[in-house]
Amino acid sequence: MSHEPSREHLIDDATRWWVLMNSGQASEAERRAYERWRNADPRHEQLCRQLETRLGVFQVPIAQGIDGELLQRALNAPSSRRKVLQRALLGAGIVLGAGALVSQRGLPLAELTADLHTGTGQRQSLTLPDGSELRLNARSAANIDFDRQRRVVHLLDGEVLLNLASDPSRPFFIHTAQARIQATGNRLLVRERDGQGHATALNGPLDIAGRSGERLQLPGGHEVAYDAFHFGPVHPSRGSATAWVDGLLELRDTPLSEVVEALRPYRRGVLRLDPAIAGLRVSGLFRLDNPQQILDSLARTLPIRITRHTELWVTLSAA
Repeated sequence: MSHEPSREHLIDDATRWWVLMNSGQASEAERRAYERWRNADPRHEQLCRQLETRLGVFQVPIAQGIDGELLQRALNAPSSRRKVLQRALLGAGIVLGAGALVSQRGLPLAELTADLHTGTGQRQSLTLPDGSELRLNARSAANIDFDRQRRVVHLLDGEVLLNLASDPSRPFFIHTAQARIQATGNRLLVRERDGQGHATALNGPLDIAGRSGERLQLPGGHEVAYDAFHFGPVHPSRGSATAWVDGLLELRDTPLSEVVEALRPYRRGVLRLDPAIAGLRVSGLFRLDNPQQILDSLARTLPIRITRHTELWVTLSAA
């Protein structure tokens, strides 16, 4: 019988150490013990690095004066700690209430060891074993599963653009939490975050099946929003949808709510939008890698006010 600690056990340990080290409550002896634990196993070091770069959500309440000891108590229960990790590894902020921590933006626990994953503001390109090209947007994760019968990309969270190599003997599928998509064409875009999906058939049709069994044949040159049970209206695809590949945010009479959603994977912290201004329309071409500049530009051109509670907590409201 193996006595190797499970991945979940290691993540629990790493999280307890991380919260203690950032709580302001750690003694010098505890800091030395943490360094010993971290150096004892390469997996410990890897997990600590992941948490340092992706679980910065705890800096939000600390910056707002919430006692670090409260954060420790909130993570004492394994179920609470697991919820934070499952939903906040790439988190952009938390809501703290009733003694519990809940992620606002993040990836499930499985993404920690996904084949491909990107952090805040990162994009990644990869040539797949069959010659297909995959591009992953910021705060996204995917697993690759190819065999002799089929080719599958499991999009765990985020957004992926695929240029598919021809292989008539092996169909190409994209599996997400809410849908199963078979590509007939050779270029497509799929985004899924927080249970809401969006598929674009850039070249050739897509066969999309929801979890409820409902199916949709999406024609080439069209896009559709979906969740696990319903498909939205089918619209002609927008050429601007793939601008993120070049680090651009191209907006053409786009609702402010969509602009905010596009910015979230490119900045750390909480970005809140007042529903009263969510429908304001925006047009322009911006550099995604400078989300602060985009927000400042929006404030100059729209009747909105940007309130920075801290650098990690920003609210957009009516001016």
